[in-house]
Amino acid sequence: MSGVERRAIVAGEGPLAGAVAAAIAKAGFAVERAGWDVSGRDAVDLIVALPIADIRTDDFTALAEDVWIELAERPMDDVRHLLATVSARMRGPGGALLIALPNIGMIGVAGTAAQAMAAEGIRTLAKAVAKAWRARGLRVNCAMLSAAQLATADEEVAREIAGIAIASAGADFAATGNSILIDGEQTSV
Repeated sequence: MSGVERRAIVAGEGPLAGAVAAAIAKAGFAVERAGWDVSGRDAVDLIVALPIADIRTDDFTALAEDVWIELAERPMDDVRHLLATVSARMRGPGGALLIALPNIGMIGVAGTAAQAMAAEGIRTLAKAVAKAWRARGLRVNCAMLSAAQLATADEEVAREIAGIAIASAGADFAATGNSILIDGEQTSV
């Protein structure tokens, strides 16, 4: 890849997405901030998606349908759309996608049923896509954050996400379909 500009896309909203984009740019990538439609012409080496920007707790039995759609269904649809539009842009072999998610579905956090469903659904979708894209030399992994890390959204958390993302786009990184824990070891997979 010598002489070829390394390109990255950071998809998502909120301060953590901005901090991750800055950390990846600092590592020498040309970074494009995007929503969930990342169609375009330029090949990309790395995509980082942050589909859940904060944790909201609600009584499951009292959730209005529009709130359920916003918390559970919209993040899944956003990632599905991202996967569909980014597939043609990923530079293969070696392109990598890292989806940063809260670990709330893994550990069970009271009041987060809708977002836990979204997080676990996205994690399962990532595993399936990783298997399908492996033949093209592309990697798809998830970085699992604690609710506290997501709420803090500080530079340290952004650097951890960016570090894993950049490593996963490296020539020697072969793992795909994994959940990489950066949540202070609060969970086990």
